[in-house]
Amino acid sequence: MNRGIGSAGKSGFRRQGAKVVAVGTLGAAAAVLAVTPAFAKGDVVLTASPGTVRAGHTVHVTGHGGSDAVRYATFCAQERAGTRGAWHTVACGRTVEIGSRDAEVDVQVKVAHRGVVQFRGVLYGVDGRRGGHPHADISTSARTVHVR
Repeated sequence: MNRGIGSAGKSGFRRQGAKVVAVGTLGAAAAVLAVTPAFAKGDVVLTASPGTVRAGHTVHVTGHGGSDAVRYATFCAQERAGTRGAWHTVACGRTVEIGSRDAEVDVQVKVAHRGVVQFRGVLYGVDGRRGGHPHADISTSARTVHVR
């Protein structure tokens, strides 16, 4: 008995198989995109000059930065004595809306002791124009200044 499975029936199975493969591929692609994290773009720059200074003199520290992850931000300069230890905030710039311009800081820091002093910049995201609830978004690598 022939139940209608001939050459015409086999092509129907092929079309159905192709549809299943296409739907499976789209489903797998959607799952991969859903699992892949999205990264916000941001850029921060900090300079400390001169690279070598005498004890009692000043170091000019400037920096600026922005990030797509925050709407309002404040940029702060931090220092630490030596290459290990806690970072201490030296100065922070004013809070700005990132879409209009970068957050920035410009400060003169007097170094008192011989050895090594490191500086870094940290971009803090804040709740609004007046600040509030800062959270560190991006930080720069350390800039080393030798004090003689």
